[in-house]
Amino acid sequence: MHSCLTLTNVGGHWYVEREVSSLICAVRTYCDSIHSCDIAVEGPNGEGEARSWRVELRLRLFDESIRITARTPEGSDAQLSLVRALSDLYARARTQLNRISELHGDCCAHGGQGTGRFEACA
Repeated sequence: MHSCLTLTNVGGHWYVEREVSSLICAVRTYCDSIHSCDIAVEGPNGEGEARSWRVELRLRLFDESIRITARTPEGSDAQLSLVRALSDLYARARTQLNRISELHGDCCAHGGQGTGRFEACA
């Protein structure tokens, strides 16, 4: 699986690459038919309560594309809010991967039985 990571405005957030690597690993493990995985992370921007992470996941497998975006307020713990955004992306991706897997003879390695937590892959 080809992976591409785009980071914007994440300077000083040392944990971003580690958390995103866990997501990539979980996606790769969950479905071995994925051709490419692109993830874009935009660090918290805005002011006060409006500060939020924006994360986008794009997957390609067979002739299908999946695109999922999550926005999560930074809150008092920026790392925890990023983990929540990535967990949301993973859960939503699994739903779409399961649908595509059924169309292609249950091609995903776990056939819908994989873990719901991407942290388990780290």
